Amino acid sequence: MEQVIKEAIELRKEAKYQESRSLLETLLTNSHYAAKAHLQIAWSYDNEGKELEAIDHYLLSLSGELSATECFDALFGLASTYRSLGQYLEALSYFEQTLSEYPDSIEVQPFYAMCLYNVGRHKEAMSILLDLLVSTTNSDAIKEYQRAILLYSKDLDRKW
Repeated sequence: MEQVIKEAIELRKEAKYQESRSLLETLLTNSHYAAKAHLQIAWSYDNEGKELEAIDHYLLSLSGELSATECFDALFGLASTYRSLGQYLEALSYFEQTLSEYPDSIEVQPFYAMCLYNVGRHKEAMSILLDLLVSTTNSDAIKEYQRAILLYSKDLDRKW
């Protein structure tokens, strides 16, 4: 069964999306592998630019047996897909769930910030991005101004 998933991933990487999904569909009746197969099918649709078709497969994957890494991938994938489709409130909910369950996954933060921007929460979005910049940069020039950037990130409208 793991070999089927590996083969399907290779087909997806070769942009053979339908072949990949057809192979994965053979696993959907297996209770141990169905969720994993749904996750891979969702990614296949996303990679092909068919985000709308991916949503049901992300949701089905989350209702089955997934490892912690796969669960993260499904939550993050679902949130990102909802956002790309303009379904910002659904996306926001899944980004927040992802960040709650996987707080150390900083790769989610830029996408969450974009979603906050999309729903009009601009200050929060900027704050997250500024904090992320300061915490991840290797730039000495940015590090030199770290204290000021962090101060402003908490209240961008503050005047002295």
